[in-house]
Amino acid sequence: MENILSKPQYFRKQWTGFCFMLMIASWLFVLNGCVTGGKPQYHVENYLLNYPAPSWNNPEKLATSVKFHRFSIAVAYNATSMVFRSNDYSIDSFNYSRWAVNPADMIGDSILRDMRGSGLFQAVFSRHETDASRFIISGGIEEFYLRADSSNKTAIIGISISVQDSREKETGKRMMFQKKYFREEPLKDSSPKGYCEAASRAMQIISREIISDIYRAAKIRVQ
Repeated sequence: MENILSKPQYFRKQWTGFCFMLMIASWLFVLNGCVTGGKPQYHVENYLLNYPAPSWNNPEKLATSVKFHRFSIAVAYNATSMVFRSNDYSIDSFNYSRWAVNPADMIGDSILRDMRGSGLFQAVFSRHETDASRFIISGGIEEFYLRADSSNKTAIIGISISVQDSREKETGKRMMFQKKYFREEPLKDSSPKGYCEAASRAMQIISREIISDIYRAAKIRVQ
């Protein structure tokens, strides 16, 4: 008799526990919807430098090779954030616009592409290739940001380039030159896309200057 009477009580306890768990699950589902479902999903735009490769008139190809090391970059710009500065002491970035890759790799790859397309060298190797080369190119991005003054907006790019001759045994003669290239380019459109376009125009000019200087220095060594 005792077992028969205790069974309904057992099932009531089980049913009460089930209802309680169901209530908790429903409450968590509603709470999760309030936390995540109510916020709009923002689309992030990713940008890359893009410009026509510099043209060259009947270049004399040098029977030598060059190789790029991976470019370094100042810590302040070492991210995919599209940085802008309104004065010398503050720095900020766009919330929903960024560079598709790190600026150091983006700029280094752009110069690599332009140098390969120039036809000025017998071979141009990237940092990913294991081929040995006579001339070694290193670079550092010192400035890469949008200057946003009250009057205008300007794309700023500052790059340091150094070239070494790996055949030179003496350390003092190995370094061929080290030079900084700087360019300011005003925005035609006040937007992240306009900033990317201005930075691309600046890079087109800087890239040509870098390749020309490297070619002249290498030509003297080869001859």
